[in-house]
Amino acid sequence: MAMGEKKGEVSERSSLVVVIGILLFFFIAFFACAGSLYGVLNSAELKTNAIGVVEIKGEITSAEETIKTVNAFIEDEEIKGILVRIDSPGGSVSASQEMVESIRLIKKPVVISMGDMAASGGYYVACAGPTIYANPGTLTGSIGVISQVLELKDLMEFFKVNVHTIKTGELKDSGSPFREFNETDRQYFAAMGMDILEQFVEHVADARKMKKEDVEKLATGQVWTGRKAKELGLIDEIGGMNTALEALKTKAGIKGKYTLVYPEKTTEELLESMLTEGATEVFDGLRTTAERAVQKTENFQYLYR
Repeated sequence: MAMGEKKGEVSERSSLVVVIGILLFFFIAFFACAGSLYGVLNSAELKTNAIGVVEIKGEITSAEETIKTVNAFIEDEEIKGILVRIDSPGGSVSASQEMVESIRLIKKPVVISMGDMAASGGYYVACAGPTIYANPGTLTGSIGVISQVLELKDLMEFFKVNVHTIKTGELKDSGSPFREFNETDRQYFAAMGMDILEQFVEHVADARKMKKEDVEKLATGQVWTGRKAKELGLIDEIGGMNTALEALKTKAGIKGKYTLVYPEKTTEELLESMLTEGATEVFDGLRTTAERAVQKTENFQYLYR
């Protein structure tokens, strides 16, 4: 009797495994079909009056996806104009500069549209476009540079942890959290920061057709509302995404309805986005925090905090 019960339990478990396997198969198959259908529909939409949308959201850490999207829209003859939608506090200096370089290669009509925020590096990227739209309450500007150096020397001494550094020059480990941040380090970082700030100021002055000294007066790191930014000459027009799209539609010679085209995602990207995006963001956030806490820091950023 006991043996019969045991065989019954094994049989039930086997059946459960089979059912789970079947459900998992159909789950994956469903999303694979959905991804393929998405690609087909998205391709079909490109037939008439297409406007490509390049989204720059969150902290700027890499320019790779933006460059990939811009290049795809440049090569696609069915894309009549490109809207760059920015909602970002900025971030990496070099990534911001690479985005600007990419956007400036566009020969088609381009309009920049700001969301809740386009500050520091977000504003730096916005200046790549010929026309900038912002909502009255958009936060923008923050022309400035930031670098933060963490010092763990006292904490390590408390726990009796030693770090032995072999270096070939006095400044080779400047910014290391494992030693005191001295006046030489401060001067070194300040000089580097001023050079990067000057690049920001020159970029804005050139893009906005302003005098360099006038931009320098605004380079305090502060943000302004979209309405104030228009008064200062930092943006062109007040209006949301729809207003920017209507202006782009006119520039592109589009009459009647238009279709917004976003970057195509592969089936794998759709699955990853649906199943792991939240977990990935949490992991990346924890990893970034940990890296910032222990690594040698010479990381200047166009970032509004």
